[in-house]
Amino acid sequence: MPARMKSLPLVCLLLCTLFLTAVSLADAAEATSTPLPFVSLEEADSAEAVVAPATGYILVTSPTLSGWLPLPESEDYLFPLNQTLPDGSQVENILHVTPEGVYMESSSCENQDCIHQGTVTLENRNDRILYNMIICLPNQVTLQLFTPEEVLQMYLR
Repeated sequence: MPARMKSLPLVCLLLCTLFLTAVSLADAAEATSTPLPFVSLEEADSAEAVVAPATGYILVTSPTLSGWLPLPESEDYLFPLNQTLPDGSQVENILHVTPEGVYMESSSCENQDCIHQGTVTLENRNDRILYNMIICLPNQVTLQLFTPEEVLQMYLR
């Protein structure tokens, strides 16, 4: 099993403490008027608390940042993901998170396939070719939308 998959149970546990250990990233705070609770995979050593009130959670993975974003209760927000890839190139993806799901609003990649993948929601993910995922191969970004129950099941395994 890949090392990243072995750390998923700890990430799920940290998701349970989302509001107690929430981190507002500087770039994300500039894109919205309210702080964004983002829990990185590296912070997955916490073990207490209750499940954060959200209808779904987005697992964001990239070479420089990996972690969880909750679906908001009411207002959309933008989550800018700026990174320097191992080859030194600067790339950017802007995630548009809504109460229903997520889509890639913009990307610095050439082919723009990630933008054309549309919105993934809890309601439409069974009908999508990529199920619960949006993938930007050139920028090495993946988004996966999970229900709270699925996240807890990941932790319990």
